[in-house]
Amino acid sequence: MIFFVRHGERADQTNDYEEKKKIKKSFDPHLTNKGDNQARMTGAHLKKVIEEYANEKQIQVKDLQINFMTSPFLRCIQTSINLMKEIPNNKKLYIQDEIGELMYTYDFSSNILDKLHLRTDQHPILTKEYQNDVQIIKERFIKNPNLPQPVFPENDNLCQKRIMIELKSQMEKLPKKTNTINICVTHQGVVELSLLIENFQNHNWIDYCGVSQFILQDDGSVKIGIKGQSFWK
Repeated sequence: MIFFVRHGERADQTNDYEEKKKIKKSFDPHLTNKGDNQARMTGAHLKKVIEEYANEKQIQVKDLQINFMTSPFLRCIQTSINLMKEIPNNKKLYIQDEIGELMYTYDFSSNILDKLHLRTDQHPILTKEYQNDVQIIKERFIKNPNLPQPVFPENDNLCQKRIMIELKSQMEKLPKKTNTINICVTHQGVVELSLLIENFQNHNWIDYCGVSQFILQDDGSVKIGIKGQSFWK
């Protein structure tokens, strides 16, 4: 089973002036307090979904292998940490560039991936207490050399190809592994593309912490569970 989760509320898109003052890099804003809460509430809901899945498959929750992957952007790393507080099966958080932000020219004027907080100076919001013993591992969990990397600039075709190959690569590692769950924290466009790639046309806006869920069936087909909904409202 695979989840794609959009990050929580970002500090550059809030009316809270105090949150905006904390932004250190305009292209890599942090989560607001509201965003933290959205992520925690989403994690609590996903925990219930996972418990129901384990019960259906007659697996103990403690025996599930839950893998956490995140886009390298700060808001996604924070969202992941909050999810992991609610789903405490694993303390390792892997950086998966392939599920990073779509690199459109109307969002970015240059390639900023090497300038993110993760790769330069850590934002002060990521205190030891905030990280809650989560180990941020600066390497990919899915280590497929054929995975397309984010490049600047990207167009629609490049974005869709990148996410399609990432999603398929994850699914190839899941057959007959009913005890394995991947949780990927990413961006609005990536969650939307993940549904489109699996032939679900979502007509609603993917709000903060919106979730897509893909369940690999015994016959190799893919069932879409959650279709972009948020669970904090």
